[in-house]
Amino acid sequence: MVSLLEFSYIFISYLIGSFSPATIFIRIVKKRDVRELGDKNPGTFNTFKVLGQKWGIAVGIIDVGKGFILTLLPFIFRMPHSQETAILAGIAVVIGHSFPIYYKFRGGMGIAPIIGVLSVICWREMRWVLIIWLVLVILIVLLKKKEKRGIAQFIAFLFLIPLELFYFENIHVIIGSSVLLGYLYLRRYIIKKTVF
Repeated sequence: MVSLLEFSYIFISYLIGSFSPATIFIRIVKKRDVRELGDKNPGTFNTFKVLGQKWGIAVGIIDVGKGFILTLLPFIFRMPHSQETAILAGIAVVIGHSFPIYYKFRGGMGIAPIIGVLSVICWREMRWVLIIWLVLVILIVLLKKKEKRGIAQFIAFLFLIPLELFYFENIHVIIGSSVLLGYLYLRRYIIKKTVF
């Protein structure tokens, strides 16, 4: 059972996760709401499309970073239930990113913060997932099928849970990862009408 301090940290993680650099940067540069531009998703990829590479990279780093840092801090501060708190804080960041309290609960899909969270709680497995993802993206680009890039993400993340079983991760990590991946596929299906 997490303590009041740990519960407070999880709630703060949601509030920080609700911070949307894509929304803020596009509002400053374009004086428009990102949810009215491009694919209407306030995330990294849409920022690339609307503002270009420099801003897209900045948004990606911040979104991955908030998931990574807020998941890592419970271990750094040696919280009593550090692993459970880290996983719950990571999930809270992703929920904040997707349903931000500051923007009427209309946020992004959560891919970037999920990468950050999983890179902490199952870093060994994520090395392989990201390598597989990169290889598939390169193949898709070489085959000039850029519209199929979602397939690369879908296939790469299918390896995560089997890799966790291979590395004998504990049940908390496996459940946390399963919740995040299940959420990612469900959210993508709701928004894009496909898991790809």
